[in-house]
Amino acid sequence: MSLPSAALAAWISAWPALAAEAPPDVQAFTARRDRCDHFRGEDSDDPARAGAIARALEANCRGTDAELERLKRRHAGNPAIRRRLDAYEAKVE
Repeated sequence: MSLPSAALAAWISAWPALAAEAPPDVQAFTARRDRCDHFRGEDSDDPARAGAIARALEANCRGTDAELERLKRRHAGNPAIRRRLDAYEAKVE
């Protein structure tokens, strides 16, 4: 995901309000996918840390592509939730 810095700053500052308004399935997805994206950005030469990263990727990323698509269909009639979901990359697995 690549956002201009001003848009990213606005999105981050609005995050608490957005999270409170989202349905539980969207809240759970975004929390998991944000963890996935965090670990996708990590790398380590340390074997123990590399193993921890691999386990975190497996736990947090597996199935999120399909879940994102399902949530987009389920919440297609809600533009605010749809924009929130559209901010995530469709293919990360």
